[in-house]
Amino acid sequence: MILNLIKILQVTLILAGTAAFQPFARSPLSASFPSSTTALAAKAGKMMCRPTGVGSATPDTVITNEDLEKVVETSDEWIRTRTGIAQRRVLLHGEKIRTLQIKAAQRALEMAGVDAADIDVVICATSSPDDMFGDAPSVASALGCTTDTMAFDLTAACSGFLFGTVTASKFLSATNTQSKKALVIGADALSRFVDWDDRNSCILFGDGAGAMVLEASEESGVLGYAAHSNGAGYEELQCS
Repeated sequence: MILNLIKILQVTLILAGTAAFQPFARSPLSASFPSSTTALAAKAGKMMCRPTGVGSATPDTVITNEDLEKVVETSDEWIRTRTGIAQRRVLLHGEKIRTLQIKAAQRALEMAGVDAADIDVVICATSSPDDMFGDAPSVASALGCTTDTMAFDLTAACSGFLFGTVTASKFLSATNTQSKKALVIGADALSRFVDWDDRNSCILFGDGAGAMVLEASEESGVLGYAAHSNGAGYEELQCS
């Protein structure tokens, strides 16, 4: 599993020095605002850390496509054909995304064989924390991390886990760093913000958490990365 994860990271984060992502052709829907015309290629080199454990957690409550058929004008076939989604997990009222973060992190630590007290950095990548000031410190405390652990939230929506992985890797790979082990958590409770009367969006989102332990190493597990942002479509994202 770890080897597979490393391969996934190498493909996703890392463009291995030669390949580059070419920009997609602009569609009519995106013609109203500028998009990047720069090929996306790895701009930074190897970072001396590697993933050693992963974990995940989801709520118990399941909403199937058939359930949504009773709420909005849609069908299982329509949803599957366009999204590949058959069901989504959602938190109920009173349930916390922090609980899922803790479970996912515990499973990642168990796979890695790492004690929470030995974690130097905890990064929670989320756009929907339970605490607007950040979930990471309380999650770190619940796991058993010490007060020497640096814990903070990172908000980058769909890119959050990737940005969190790069950030943690930087801490582990920096010259004269004292950080040896990091925990990256990606979690969101997007069902809190879904308009369940909007069939275009309610079919897409659910809740869950994933976590990964990164450890400093003599061999690189992160071969490089490319990170860019384009906020030109801000107004389009705000439409109601």
